[in-house]
Amino acid sequence: MAFAVLAASSVLVVLLTLAWAKEFRLRRALQSLLARVFSQWRDPREANEPSSTRHDVPGSADSQRRRVQ
Repeated sequence: MAFAVLAASSVLVVLLTLAWAKEFRLRRALQSLLARVFSQWRDPREANEPSSTRHDVPGSADSQRRRVQ
């Protein structure tokens, strides 16, 4: 009986470890994909914006407006 419990626990640990590793890889792949999509989307837009609106200046009215929302 003890052997069955030990074997079942070991199998469960292995399965949970494999599932966690797969989820971790999928999450990293999704983050990488989103970073590429956002950089592709952001780069053409930033080229058209004036430099004063591209960077958030601390204490500016625009940065305080973003903080409130």
